[in-house]
Amino acid sequence: MLITNDNDGPVTVVHTLTFADAQQRKMFHQYADQPDGLPVARGATGNMFACPYDSLRDDNIVYMVSRWETKKDWDTYFAHRKEISPDWFLPNCEPETALITRELDSSPTKNKSAGERAFALGKDAVLNLHIWQFDNAELRDEVNSFWGQEPGLPASALYPGNLFVSGFEAIERENQLVALNGWESMDVFVAYRQNRRDTAPEAIQRFLSDEVMVQSKMVEGFEDPRV
Repeated sequence: MLITNDNDGPVTVVHTLTFADAQQRKMFHQYADQPDGLPVARGATGNMFACPYDSLRDDNIVYMVSRWETKKDWDTYFAHRKEISPDWFLPNCEPETALITRELDSSPTKNKSAGERAFALGKDAVLNLHIWQFDNAELRDEVNSFWGQEPGLPASALYPGNLFVSGFEAIERENQLVALNGWESMDVFVAYRQNRRDTAPEAIQRFLSDEVMVQSKMVEGFEDPRV
């Protein structure tokens, strides 16, 4: 059962684009710069923000982060993207490549008038995607409650060098929470991550492993002009 009830509200999508090699990722950068690339996403009905971030761990992966006024807007765009995409890109047009989320009430950026602007990171900044997959709804709800308290997401937002922290629920994956957070540099993020590992209770230590966190940087030259 979902814990976010705003069924007609905005969604944030993390679209994981996986390529055959680094050269194909470069092809995507070139494709994104064409009229049928990023301009299609940014010009689509309901789009609030869209920007690609290169994975710092894997040269073959790009994370496309976007925000939409409704899930229907995203679904319509995604179907259109599949229709117009070249054959080499089509594997990235399957539903399992898109993580569709709604912002939690516990998120520090919830109801901020320009929340989508938080994702527009500068040149040296790092975006961290942190996926929390729980065995049951009880633990998910416990963590969601903790995130809304002062030692949770608010403490992350106040950590020196943090640019933003947002918490989400995956709406098509059971018992999954997602945190997106931006940092001034990788050094700042690494220090924050170690601080969390040093102070977190044992029950959530497994959610602080590198395997459930990935870092990326905004692709230079692709900043969303609306933010």
